[in-house]
Amino acid sequence: MQIIRTKRMMGLLIGLALIFALSVSTSLAQEKIKIAGKGTYTYTDRPAFKFDDTEDHVIFISRWEGVNFSTGENKFMDGAEVVFISYGDYVKGNGPFWGYIKMSLNGDVIFSKFKGKTTTTLSPKGKPITVFEGVISFTKGTGQFENIQGGSSFKNTMISRTIMVSQWVGEYFIKE
Repeated sequence: MQIIRTKRMMGLLIGLALIFALSVSTSLAQEKIKIAGKGTYTYTDRPAFKFDDTEDHVIFISRWEGVNFSTGENKFMDGAEVVFISYGDYVKGNGPFWGYIKMSLNGDVIFSKFKGKTTTTLSPKGKPITVFEGVISFTKGTGQFENIQGGSSFKNTMISRTIMVSQWVGEYFIKE
């Protein structure tokens, strides 16, 4: 009888310890701050390299510059200068891309990496419509953004041969 009581007591203690551990780890979880924004970017350099393995295969390296505007409830890098370098591997305007972003505002800097897919279709008038969709991961921050974690998803659309508009939504937290 004593063995059964001891086993029940051990089970109860283990159960309480698990509940305590889960509640502590949940309370220690970082608060995630929801963010959203938009931007207009112009490429300042865009060398293209044709690769003749298939028709219209082009590899791009692009440098884009512009300004971020926060559109979310939480003002995130509102007015920040943005520079990003992207690499694209396209066949007839479609394919993967990836690259790196630097956002700077008042001495605070956020570095990120991104990847996605470019899709180019033709409008009814035969004009190309190019859309870039993907995800961004924050890799490093300085100042108030030191130890930043998180990222966003984005959708960018070319509005001319050299200008792109961007909309994004995401979240972040500062790892302690």
